[in-house]
Formats: sequence, C-alpha cells, structure tokens
Amino acid sequence: MPLLLWKYKTWIAIAVFFVLYVGQIAYTNHLSGKLRKANQQCTAKIQQIEQKHLKALAEKQNLINQVSADYETLKSEQRVQVETVTREVQKIIERPVYSNYCFDDDGLQQLNSLIASGASKPP
Repeated sequence: MPLLLWKYKTWIAIAVFFVLYVGQIAYTNHLSGKLRKANQQCTAKIQQIEQKHLKALAEKQNLINQVSADYETLKSEQRVQVETVTREVQKIIERPVYSNYCFDDDGLQQLNSLIASGASKPP
C-alpha cells in the first residue's frame, strides 16, 4: 500500500489542493455575501439619516422664512409710520405760523416804548 500511495502522491496532492481551493472559494463567497449585506444595511442607514437631516433642514428653512416674512411685515408697518410722521411734520412746517400781526395792541405798545427808550434788555 505505501508503494501505491507513493506512486499516486502527485494526484493526491493535486486533489488535496483542489479541495482546499474549492473550500477557500466557498468561504470567500460567503464573506463577500456578508460584506454586500452589511454594505446595503449601511447605505440604508445613511439614507435614513440623510432624510432626517434634510427634513430638519427644510423645517429650519421654513422657520427662517417665516421669521423673515414677519420682519418684513413689521418693517413695512414701521416705514408707513415713519412716512406718516414725516408728512405730518412737513404739513406743520408748510402752514404759515406767523401772520403780519404778531403782537396784539398791548404788546405792540410795550415794544414801541422799549424801542423809544433805547433799552437793550426787556423789562
């Protein structure tokens, strides 16, 4: 029997290496499948997280837009108030404050007496 094994040792070695090779390929395929599955799970989790972040970003953007709209509304109301005050002031300035007769008769007599006396200070 040892002579028979010695005679076919090359074929036995090839058979053993072939079995090891097939086993290695099967194990590599198994690990590749696990890696693909883990990659798909990671991609799904990343997409979920990305969707949550996009949703939060959209909510924040809507809030910012609402605050901006409120600010613009208040700003336009203030602008109307400022314009109204400015127009009223212009109306007050435009109307005549003094007429030809600034003093009544008593005031005019006192003014004339001051001018006639040459006093530099009013009484």
